[in-house]
Amino acid sequence: MNNYIFKLGAAFRGVIRLVAIGHFIFVAGMILEAEEMEIEEARGTHGGRLLTESDFTVELSIFEEGVLPEYRAWAYLNDEPIDNRQWQLEVNLTRLGGRIDEFDFAPMSDYLLGNGVVEEPHSFDVSVVATYGNRSYSWQYESHEGRTYLSNEMLLALGISVQEAGAGEVHQTEVLYGKISADPRQISHITARYSGIIQSVIPALGDSVAQGDLIATVEANDSLRSYEIRAPISGLVVDSHANPGEHAGGQTLLTIADYRNVWADLNVFPSSAQTIQAGQSVEIKLGTLTTTSSIRYLNPGEGLSPNVVARVPVENSELVWTPGLLIEAEVTIERLQLPLVIDNRALQDFRDWRVVFIQVGNEFEIRPLELGRTDGRFSEVLSGLNVGERYVVQNSYLIKADLEKSGASHDH
Repeated sequence: MNNYIFKLGAAFRGVIRLVAIGHFIFVAGMILEAEEMEIEEARGTHGGRLLTESDFTVELSIFEEGVLPEYRAWAYLNDEPIDNRQWQLEVNLTRLGGRIDEFDFAPMSDYLLGNGVVEEPHSFDVSVVATYGNRSYSWQYESHEGRTYLSNEMLLALGISVQEAGAGEVHQTEVLYGKISADPRQISHITARYSGIIQSVIPALGDSVAQGDLIATVEANDSLRSYEIRAPISGLVVDSHANPGEHAGGQTLLTIADYRNVWADLNVFPSSAQTIQAGQSVEIKLGTLTTTSSIRYLNPGEGLSPNVVARVPVENSELVWTPGLLIEAEVTIERLQLPLVIDNRALQDFRDWRVVFIQVGNEFEIRPLELGRTDGRFSEVLSGLNVGERYVVQNSYLIKADLEKSGASHDH
């Protein structure tokens, strides 16, 4: 039976006889489940887990100081060290999802060394077989970290959603800045056809008009007859210099602008000129306001400016993109088809890692990832996750909080 040290609270006084059988502990006539007590595994002189059967003991440790995690082991007979050339060891690790990592051991100067890296996370069911003389010894135990169980009811209550890891697309983007501009073809500066006295002005500044609407009447000086001025386009009255009784000559009386289609003028610096091209898709942003379009054409900068202006048409039927607004835009330079990507909403920081949580049944466990290219929404996975594995996307931070609350350890 494995060695344990039991820590009991102040409720127990005096001498208490402890007997451990399976997952139950008998304490002075009471039966307690082992999981309900704080149980500390006995440790050897090298900080490893002690596995004892009869008078034979193995100390098994995952060593990580200055090297990639590796197994080291020592053996004792009646607490006396055994020459590491006189015994053999095999360790199998069964991970969440069923993968088995097998380790054989070779003798070193004063310990046996496992023949591979013990990959993170160090969370597995462990099977140990040691051979000494003509006898074999075996142990099985759980060594879990970064793992938790959530019932179906809890998953529903927490709003946890998962998806299957697989191939996807990552956009390589470049950020540009600029402003919204009106389309000059959709602006009409209205003047009087004949000089005279303005008799009436119908729309006020800011009013909407439709093409053909009556907007003013003028009495001509030469004929003293009134004539009508009608809106040449639909749009908003954005400027007005006409009032009844005033003289209408060659000046602009009203300006009507149709802002249902505007332009985003983006400044392209010389360092980006080789990568920005007509036809590339663009996401335009202003706070929480976003819209998508594509670059129509590139314009040389004004005067002696080395900059180029990328002109992007913007559909503006809701009239939310007002000319003059300063904007940010993400231009998609390249679309990369990659064999394995993850949704960035799944990513969490756990100890020194960037992790996702995989799901197997109702169990969830961390997977430290090595990430590659990203576009802010999706990231390329280089290692740590496999195609087809299910990982938590929505509300993954709640699983992290659950693990931190339970004090997920890194013991071996």
